[in-house]
Amino acid sequence: MTKENKMVLGLIIVAYIFSYLFHIYWIDWASNYPQFFFHNQLMINNPDGYFYGSEAQKIVEHLHEYNPRLTGTYSYGTAVITAYLSKFFHISIDNLMLYLPAVISSLVVIPIILIGKLYKNIYWGFFASLIGSIGWSYYNRTLAGYYDTDMFSAMLPMLILYFVLASIKNKSLIFILLAGITTIFYPWAYDQGLSIVYGMGILSFLYLLVFNFKDEFSYKFIAIFSVALMDINWEIRVIAIIGLFYLFKVKKIELKNLQILSGILFLGFFITGNVIGIILAKILSYSTFTQKANGLQFLNVNRTVSEASHIPWNIVFDRIIGSTIGIVISIIGYILLVKRYKEFIIALPLWGIGFFAFVGGLRFTVYAVPIVAISGVYFFVWLASKGKFEKMKWQIKEYSILVVGTLFLLAPNISHIVGCCENSTFLSSIQKIYPLKSRPYLTPTTFNKNEVEVLEQLKKVSTPKDYALTWWDYGYPIWYYANVNTLIDGGKHNEDNFLVSKILTTDNQKLAANLSKISIKKYIETNTTVAPQLFTKNGKPIDVSNYLDKVGSKNLNIKLDRNIYLMLPYRMFDILPTVAYFSNRDLNNGNVFRNHFFYKEVIRRKGNYIFIGKIPLDLRQGVLLFGKNKVPVKTISIVGYSKNGKLFKKVQRVHQNGLNLILMNSYGTGIIVDDYYYNSTFIQMFVFENYDKNLFEPVIMNPMMKIYKLK
Repeated sequence: MTKENKMVLGLIIVAYIFSYLFHIYWIDWASNYPQFFFHNQLMINNPDGYFYGSEAQKIVEHLHEYNPRLTGTYSYGTAVITAYLSKFFHISIDNLMLYLPAVISSLVVIPIILIGKLYKNIYWGFFASLIGSIGWSYYNRTLAGYYDTDMFSAMLPMLILYFVLASIKNKSLIFILLAGITTIFYPWAYDQGLSIVYGMGILSFLYLLVFNFKDEFSYKFIAIFSVALMDINWEIRVIAIIGLFYLFKVKKIELKNLQILSGILFLGFFITGNVIGIILAKILSYSTFTQKANGLQFLNVNRTVSEASHIPWNIVFDRIIGSTIGIVISIIGYILLVKRYKEFIIALPLWGIGFFAFVGGLRFTVYAVPIVAISGVYFFVWLASKGKFEKMKWQIKEYSILVVGTLFLLAPNISHIVGCCENSTFLSSIQKIYPLKSRPYLTPTTFNKNEVEVLEQLKKVSTPKDYALTWWDYGYPIWYYANVNTLIDGGKHNEDNFLVSKILTTDNQKLAANLSKISIKKYIETNTTVAPQLFTKNGKPIDVSNYLDKVGSKNLNIKLDRNIYLMLPYRMFDILPTVAYFSNRDLNNGNVFRNHFFYKEVIRRKGNYIFIGKIPLDLRQGVLLFGKNKVPVKTISIVGYSKNGKLFKKVQRVHQNGLNLILMNSYGTGIIVDDYYYNSTFIQMFVFENYDKNLFEPVIMNPMMKIYKLK
């Protein structure tokens, strides 16, 4: 190894350890909470991770044989890597899910440092890697326990970018071959990444055609990379790009023939890859409110997911580089970088998809973090170098500028992870442009110990054929811990959300039971989305309200060879208005029905008042005070649990009309609702345990989660 390569390797190791230690900070914090452990194992903090965990269970433990959503066992790289690490190294799947995000995501430092080496400034790459590896948004989606494909989301595009830049700068076929192979692998590791590599590929083609139009290498590059980007069998693509690589190495081909070949292969990529369709579909899925199917208008789930919601400009900038000042510096740095090295225009899609967060939500900022870090540090490299960028004959003054500049960009990202500063008037005044957080970013596990114990109980009384009906947020953890199936989950949650929403919010328990059975029966028969099938006839929509009235008015005799469980977690109270939103609409015309009132907060008593959050209840008059407005209370319900877990309840009628107040003493919370929520399946069966004994049978009555079996 040369002296330079030894230095590069040393800096990669230092940067990797730096990233890894920050990524496992969450483990140190979470280990202090016993409720985050199950069977002495710290659980993960991302519900989507349980999808890949369930896939790994299927490979290693042969579970989920009847789950219709887990059919392509080797389709997801995250699950396959986890399964075989578990098999060969005898590490539990639970432990791998906990640590793999930190282990894999920290590899992003390698391409960032190598980019610095490529342009003869190792320190640029090193300091950029420190920021890029723990940047606010990147950290949020790759910290220990956040087990998901996000650990590959930005790391692999940066590796592709490095290979592409190295190929163009050195006119190297081996680097474009490596870029092609990584591109083929990328969707297997991160299945939502096609639009990113498409954008980078097209921009690299345009760059070569504009600046190197008569260069043979440009067309060899386009030919190999076009094949890599095609949407055809991956084995064929690997063989084809290796064949092209060998052909270009051993045979001299005329420029005209190269142009024809590359044009044909590019056209093949553009057609098979459905480039415009994929990019437009991604944009529309995050920017439209309705999901149309067979003439019906369902609510688009992306408009209700917090990470896909609109966020303020300063939060977008914070999540990309840590501060608004940082984004300004990075934009200037990127302009200077492209001015000096035009090929960096190829990285523009990573910037673009990061700023798409203004439309699609905060999840998109993660892709921009590494390239923005490179750009931000380059600004200080440029400031320090003044023409000596590649000479590396810097004095202490130049290094000081680079170190101080990097620390300036790095500080908000470090404070986001561990906290660093007490709140002060000055810090509060600059939060929008340069936030230093006194409180670190800490997130609980997806489920706590008590909830998982309930799922383990369900696993013992159920069979792998059975179904649990609940909201999609909890679908994957239910697979993983209970080994039963669900109608909706984190990846199948658009049209069928209407069905589960209606089941949970209807005041007609007969409708809830019948619709549950009809939906599961149809899903078993067709293994596809159910709602459009139920609400259409001969390809045309029927009157959905009339259909539901009929279903809710009959005793339907539906035979199934498996059980259906209605699962009601206490934590669903936090999202109940969102759950209701999906069915509180007319599917035939898309009109949303009137809003209903729901409010949940902690309770405290003060004199003749009970405060639910900031809303006082006047006990003498039986009215809620909303500012100067007095709203009568229709019923006051007091519910709680005895020491042996037995429910006690007391319901008192106060006024003929008004809102309903539920004081849930055992939870320390109060709920104010109108009749719509009060009479819903969820509140009646969870809070009061009021259920139709002809339709439901209680199976597990835990204060954190209640499960009923349909008769």
